Amino acid sequence: MNNSHQPLLTIDLTAIAANWRHLNGLSRLGSAAVIKADAYGLGMEPCARALHTAGAKRFFVATLDEGRSLRESLGEGIWIGVLEGLSSVSAFKQHNLTPVLNTLEQVRAWAGQDEAVIHVDTGMNRLGVLPEELVEAVSSSTWMGAQSAMLMSHLASAEEPENPSNEAQLTAFQAAMTRAGNRLFTPCFINSSGHFLGSDFVDIGLGRPGLALYGANPTPSAPQNPMTPAVQLHAPLIQVRTVEAGAPVGYGGTWVAQRRTHLGVIALGYADGWPRAASDRLSVRLGETLCQQVGRVSMDTTVIDLTDVPASARRVGSMVDVIGGDLTLERFAEGANTINYEILTSLSRRAKRAYLSA
Repeated sequence: MNNSHQPLLTIDLTAIAANWRHLNGLSRLGSAAVIKADAYGLGMEPCARALHTAGAKRFFVATLDEGRSLRESLGEGIWIGVLEGLSSVSAFKQHNLTPVLNTLEQVRAWAGQDEAVIHVDTGMNRLGVLPEELVEAVSSSTWMGAQSAMLMSHLASAEEPENPSNEAQLTAFQAAMTRAGNRLFTPCFINSSGHFLGSDFVDIGLGRPGLALYGANPTPSAPQNPMTPAVQLHAPLIQVRTVEAGAPVGYGGTWVAQRRTHLGVIALGYADGWPRAASDRLSVRLGETLCQQVGRVSMDTTVIDLTDVPASARRVGSMVDVIGGDLTLERFAEGANTINYEILTSLSRRAKRAYLSA
């Protein structure tokens, strides 16, 4: 029973820690933990602490500000790489952050530092120095003079094992490693899904998982998610009503009752991460009964069909299961015609958050 009209997001830190340990054991040099975008929307500080307690010593974030926040949370003794590259040399040095160098200009600007991480583009055409620029990058004093170095790239289609771009990128990265091979360095190539592409990929070096840490499925074509789900989302039932056949529901009246229908309004809308694009396309569960969502999703509320729910269970304050168990994150994303990344990172800070300790 919930009297606050507030959704509840439960985040299992034990599962997140277990997922990191699993992925860390798959990659030849272990795995760093990607906790950008507030740990994919789940809270950087608690997730980072759980991962650190589990043994993670290397982390990636997206921005300088995220790096500052993580350093303040965990202090020294961990390595933090910033994926979006170098902005201010002095700020990176002040907070002991390592930029991922994505351009020759950044490589030159970072000269004289103890660490160098160079990102080479192997086919995604997003961030990274171009393959034809790599010789200059790895001949620079930035690379050759650093006490430790890392060469990295990013897979574009790792969640599709049969996509030929995976092998093409692997070949391109191996060629890049050969060009950079006149000094010791750490190769870092595989993302979450890359951990499941086979030995040629996991044997490359350091893994860099993000989404999979938080229980999302990195292998959508496989029969079972290899990760432990870490997120459950519940929403309170805040009103119950009965309408007759022919009654429209929601903005635009796009759904019309075909029979006498018991409706429930839950305190969860597109401001909380339920995409409007998923209107009329998803089910939730009240007790043991699946309930179809009906009508357009509103900003703060969504309407569900309670007709098949026993009358005794149609109680205001009851919690409705939205994500969790067989109501997977991926099912929710499919209903919204999007990806699990977008759903996870869109879950609102308006929800009450309950962290299960690692």
